[in-house]
Amino acid sequence: MAAVYSYETLKSQYMEFTYPLVQIWIQERNLGENNAGFMVSELEVELSSGFEASAVTFSVYGCYDAQKRQYRTEQLKQYAYLGYPVRVLLGYGNRMQEVFRGFLAQISYVNREGDPHHVRMTALDVKGLMMSNCNARQLLAGCYSDAVRELFGQSPYQQMLSCGIYSQLSVTATPDQKPEGASEDVSAETIEMVSESDYEFVVKAAKRFNYEFYIDDGNVIFRRAKDTDVCLMNLGTDEGMLEYEISYDMTGLVQTVEARGMDTGRGRVISASLKNPNRISLGNRAKALLSQTRRVYVDGSIASRQEAEYRAGFMLEEMGYRLGTLEAECVGLPELKPGCFIETTGLGQPADNRFYLTQVRHIVSDTGGFRTMIKGKAAAISP
Repeated sequence: MAAVYSYETLKSQYMEFTYPLVQIWIQERNLGENNAGFMVSELEVELSSGFEASAVTFSVYGCYDAQKRQYRTEQLKQYAYLGYPVRVLLGYGNRMQEVFRGFLAQISYVNREGDPHHVRMTALDVKGLMMSNCNARQLLAGCYSDAVRELFGQSPYQQMLSCGIYSQLSVTATPDQKPEGASEDVSAETIEMVSESDYEFVVKAAKRFNYEFYIDDGNVIFRRAKDTDVCLMNLGTDEGMLEYEISYDMTGLVQTVEARGMDTGRGRVISASLKNPNRISLGNRAKALLSQTRRVYVDGSIASRQEAEYRAGFMLEEMGYRLGTLEAECVGLPELKPGCFIETTGLGQPADNRFYLTQVRHIVSDTGGFRTMIKGKAAAISP
């Protein structure tokens, strides 16, 4: 798989990774270009391809008037109001890349011993607002992918779109969508929300079909899990990785996963089984030990064999990706983001492998400079 970015090319473009640069845009104002003498410090961007919200935290110093013994509210109000849209860009020199888009969710006024008066701000992506919007209603959509589109077509989310809290919506059709040209049945069931938040509803839909739901720099993504061929870059000890730990663990793995439900109308069990096809060791003993192992899940919401297959696929994938884990500290690389693959190289087998990034933390501090921490997982060992 060809990598999108070359480490050596980035190293050249980013001037040997010297002179880290941060831009924080709040309400379309660049906080770094303020006229009040505010200084940004201790920035941390936490990005995830999981169901949790991504977040940004940073501190603003120089915003306290020691003579008046109060914060400079008049100057701060341009930036420190809850709900303001926030964008964060990272890079080096004059080259930058946007890594986060969301809204200002929390403001804290802080004074501690050894840490003078400052304001700490936290921004969340659009999921942070979805968690509080709770409803009980019947949707017009007849399938879950259309239901997700219907939710984001409502006025609160269109308003968020217009002010830049998120930028676009990317939804992959779910398997329950009717084939194009199929006749409409007016009696067909639609989808109901039962006293659940928009966030809970979309997460439930994602789990139902083995889909992912996360935000990639303002792009709301609802798609099949790990449905990407993108390899961002190769990483190794000579290619950006400063520290790392790569582990393989077969505990909890099984050869076969079965999902069961009940057809109450016919009084029979519905089931589907899938086998783990992945290579889990350089030898053959681990696979032999698991050859007769099986895990059965019983779920009363499964109403057809097709649904049982979806559920078995989700459970098999979740279990399979427990095999390999990667935790690494890298030089600051704005291009690294969750929801894509990277490959570790130059370490030898089986440490050289393909990992799916689940968490990325960009940290910019006065003492440590710009570093990127990544977590990834693998369901197989590369040949």
